[in-house]
Amino acid sequence: MTKYWDHAFASGGVYKRPRGAGSLLIDPFLKLAEKLYGDYCVRRLWRSWDRAAVCAAGVSLGGNARLINKHNREAVRIGQHTVCRGTIRVEPGGALTIGEEVYLGDDTIISAAQQITIGSGTLVAHRVQIFDNTSHSINWLEREKHFKKILGQKIDQKIEIPSAPVTIGRNCWLGFGSAILKGVSIGDRVIVAAGCIVTSDVPPDTLVIGSKTTFVDLKDRN
Repeated sequence: MTKYWDHAFASGGVYKRPRGAGSLLIDPFLKLAEKLYGDYCVRRLWRSWDRAAVCAAGVSLGGNARLINKHNREAVRIGQHTVCRGTIRVEPGGALTIGEEVYLGDDTIISAAQQITIGSGTLVAHRVQIFDNTSHSINWLEREKHFKKILGQKIDQKIEIPSAPVTIGRNCWLGFGSAILKGVSIGDRVIVAAGCIVTSDVPPDTLVIGSKTTFVDLKDRN
């Protein structure tokens, strides 16, 4: 059976105690059914990712991992031994490159309308959000039309959503609940503290703390 390792902060389902729990007579049959169903779920999950991304050897997916990319499979590339437990969405014309041995935690959301790059060895904690776009127009009329389009209504006009590339360096650590917004470039070995919203470039070897994006030099602290 495919090994599926859970995480301490995994956001999976909860289940009541099943009938027959503790019965030694039916345990072997239950274990066989769970194994077959578990393997089926993992295969189905991987089929959807292989259709939408180029995944290197050793990539692991959490049970809640989602990838929405209906346009160009080559636009999404994920490096060796990366673990993804979050949600990735790539818009038409967008691209995402993730290096090797990257961790994407539970409830992480990555939205690429232009280009997002995440360097090898970077850890992205749960509930981090990385957006290279504003999701909606600042103009309320445009925003209204955009939402109607999302709902499936016919909108002839093209909706322009502001976007700018995001680059995250190698061996970074993005703390839980932090957000990286469009146009930001983050250097290697940067730590972004929990809950921070990063709106400007961050130099390498820096700790980002506070809501005002305060930089603290880490070079003399190692």
